[in-house]
Amino acid sequence: MGICWCGKKKFIPFNTEYGKCRTCGTLVSLKGLAPEKLQVLDDETDFYGKKYWLDHQSQDLDFPDIYKRSRNDLTERNLHWLQTLLKYCMPPAKVLELGCSHGSFVALMGQAGFDASGVEMSPWVVDFGQKTFGVPISVGPIENLDIDYGSLDVIVLMDVLEHLPDPHATMGHCLKLLKPDGLLLIQTPQFKESMNYKALVKSKGAFLDQLKADEHLYLFSDQSVTQLFNQLGAQYIEFEPAIFGHYDMFFAVSREPFQVSTPAQIESALLSTSNGRFALALVDIYNRELVVLAQLKADKAHLIAKLEASEADRAARLEVIQSQGQQLGRIPQLEAEKERLIAQLESSEAEGVARTKVIESQNQQLEAEKEQLIVRLQTSEADRAARLEVIQSQGQQLGRIPQLEAEKEQLIARLESSEADRVALYANKWVQMGIKTKLIATKKP
Repeated sequence: MGICWCGKKKFIPFNTEYGKCRTCGTLVSLKGLAPEKLQVLDDETDFYGKKYWLDHQSQDLDFPDIYKRSRNDLTERNLHWLQTLLKYCMPPAKVLELGCSHGSFVALMGQAGFDASGVEMSPWVVDFGQKTFGVPISVGPIENLDIDYGSLDVIVLMDVLEHLPDPHATMGHCLKLLKPDGLLLIQTPQFKESMNYKALVKSKGAFLDQLKADEHLYLFSDQSVTQLFNQLGAQYIEFEPAIFGHYDMFFAVSREPFQVSTPAQIESALLSTSNGRFALALVDIYNRELVVLAQLKADKAHLIAKLEASEADRAARLEVIQSQGQQLGRIPQLEAEKERLIAQLESSEAEGVARTKVIESQNQQLEAEKEQLIVRLQTSEADRAARLEVIQSQGQQLGRIPQLEAEKEQLIARLESSEADRVALYANKWVQMGIKTKLIATKKP
């Protein structure tokens, strides 16, 4: 390995076993077996020999072994493939299934009226298919078979393309074996170029089961598989619903435009033969089961939606319960705080009663003081009234002040006049006394 089908060798690391081609986007195994190791020369020891279909399928991959699949594939896979085949090609076209395994699809195509045969790598598987379903199966690879170019109408490859060591060469050879309007009908794992390995692991993506580096050598995207067939000259490709659409893709490829048959045309073709009627009956049952399955899926989706809503409600209620639980955890503390508050309240009530008594006592004292004040006020009012009478009386007396003042002034003037007269009198007297004294002095000897 180490080279892509497109011939390029540059890869973007995907995981330790795969790289994504930088040119075409195909996921390429970095450890796949060499082409010679994929041939089955010894069914007991070679990789795709007997043990692959028995031990490896059941023990390593946890798949049903070839005995169980030879029964289960008829209803689980083959009818789906047959309906799509009938859409693009009608019996009695010549069809070859490459990698037909136990041969049940070859047998079903034969029942529907196709000229069908198969190819397998293991002689043991070829013998098993021939004995189990009585169909023609050849030992491959297809490149070694004597098949005329342009002789086949359809080549079917179900879960084979990813195993081919050189898909470009093998598909090119198959296209040569087809008639000009022939087609390939292919189912293969679908790699999406946006995929990320770590994200797939984290989400447990279904595509993880397709990462079998020793078996799945090339895992195509829808773009890269289109590029492959366009390079080979098959430019018409039509993708159909895959049985396992969450990791597979299913498509038809042709070099010419498809001629699609209607359901009525398909029904008419199958009803034209007795074996075709049995095939049509199986298809009818399968379609009825699909309707039931679709209803079951719808019911499941509805129940899942209800479950998700219920789970969301349950989660919300759990949050409420947890929140309430946290609140309930505070009950002892709240009870203690309640008791403390009750004690405080009782103390406050007692203090309030005591204060009420004090207030009542103080009120009684104030009432007594009030009565005293009323008496004093009455006494004061009586005194005030008496004093008002005095003031009014005095006011009347004070009204005489100007007259008294005038009389006073008159008296003062008269007094001053009298004093002046008296002084003058005394002065005159003193003058007279002075003259007399002087006279007496002059009379002395």
